[in-house]
Amino acid sequence: MRTQRRVFEKLSESTKVELASEKIELGALDDLEKKTKKAIDSFNGVNASARKAGQIIDKAEGEAKKLGKVFQDLEGDWGKIQKTAKELGFKLPSKTASLLRDASAYRSISQNAASQLEKASSIVYGLDD
Repeated sequence: MRTQRRVFEKLSESTKVELASEKIELGALDDLEKKTKKAIDSFNGVNASARKAGQIIDKAEGEAKKLGKVFQDLEGDWGKIQKTAKELGFKLPSKTASLLRDASAYRSISQNAASQLEKASSIVYGLDD
């Protein structure tokens, strides 16, 4: 009888140990789940920030394209003025020539900016992939 009691006691102790180790493993699983959810939430925050940045970039790209067109039109208008002045035989002031060069340079810069912003936009929106 006494041996039987000792066997049951040992069996009872061994079951407790097994249950305790299962509890530890479940606790580790809970911790891992929490860490994973936190990492996913952080990623979603980064993704939301990237989308906002993408919207700002898209807006800047649109404005740069419009400015490129405005400066292109200005170049054409200044070219017409230059041509008319030449036909009439008078020289435009140096300030006018400078403005024409500026319009041309800003057209080129605006077009380049639009191109670079388009690339940036595709990179930002490519983060989802």
